[in-house]
Amino acid sequence: MDLVTEIFNTKDIDELYNFIVETIKVSYFGYYPEEAITHFIEYSNTKDILEDSENNYVIVIKDKDIIIATGTLTYTHIKRVFVNPQFQRKGLGKLIMSDLEDKARANNLKLVELHSSLFAKEFYDSLNYKMFKIGKVKVENEELLYYQRMAKRLDKTQHTTNYNFHKKQFNVVINDGVDVEVNTETIFNFYQNDELIYAEYKGGKVKYGEIFGLIENDTVQFYYSQINFEGGKNKGSSKDEIKILDNNKIQLIDSWEWKNKTGKGLCIMEEQ
Repeated sequence: MDLVTEIFNTKDIDELYNFIVETIKVSYFGYYPEEAITHFIEYSNTKDILEDSENNYVIVIKDKDIIIATGTLTYTHIKRVFVNPQFQRKGLGKLIMSDLEDKARANNLKLVELHSSLFAKEFYDSLNYKMFKIGKVKVENEELLYYQRMAKRLDKTQHTTNYNFHKKQFNVVINDGVDVEVNTETIFNFYQNDELIYAEYKGGKVKYGEIFGLIENDTVQFYYSQINFEGGKNKGSSKDEIKILDNNKIQLIDSWEWKNKTGKGLCIMEEQ
């Protein structure tokens, strides 16, 4: 198939939304209960698609002017990757992912991350994405939606991974700078898969946050996104120095900077 990706045109919003809805209904049937499928559909609403089209990177593939595949990149996060069931296993999913990963590289990102459905995990495994944990969301009628949190490094440079962050908890010792949200009440819970690490965190002014990192010998390149208790969504990046304390616990010396607003500082956190 001689097909290419193209930037999504907002005039096609109704077509794209209907395509996503029908693809979810067909592809996820048998993997998820009806309540979970409804949740997936609500997550892919037209408002968010249009917002991503304006502020981020949304692509589609068309066959005879009909949308048959799509994908979105927002900072490090890949989402809404769908291929028409009639065109699956023909390389279109890999074409979408390759374009999104190339865009991330062009943005000087060292990794990308995503939520994988039960249906799609085998596909992402084939693209060398690594899983950190299985997550779950409670939907209507007490049903559960399960997914995998995954990430992939984008460069091919070899780095040593002599540090173990897996299932360890870190607390913040100090965080300076202006307009900080992470403070000494914020707790980080880490997971690791080879050179990639991931943490969920909350506390202080943070209602919920996620941070992804790539270990590069004795440093970590981190990307983070968080929601505060006022509903504000903020994101940024940091470069961390890894140190081993006298008690053999890990210390991270984190030089951070916001991406979506002005501000930077130094945060020190230590393994509990």
